[in-house]
Amino acid sequence: MDTTLKIDATYKGGVLIPFEKVNLNEGERVEIEIRKKQGKIITLRGLWKGTEISEDDIEEAKQLWEAGIRKQTKTLTEDDAK
Repeated sequence: MDTTLKIDATYKGGVLIPFEKVNLNEGERVEIEIRKKQGKIITLRGLWKGTEISEDDIEEAKQLWEAGIRKQTKTLTEDDAK
């Protein structure tokens, strides 16, 4: 079975490094099509470096995340019912 997966990667030291986990077995052969990205790539790595995050901040983030998930689930459920 052929599976197609489009991911972003960077090229360093002669190796392509994907920006996300790739579900492949060690030594598995793949076919790669390379297209150069146009424009500047912006990264957020290090944006929060040195920032202290309290337990209250973490709890608030969890609550916001869960509320968003509930809202998306409700929307999807309503769409399925139509």
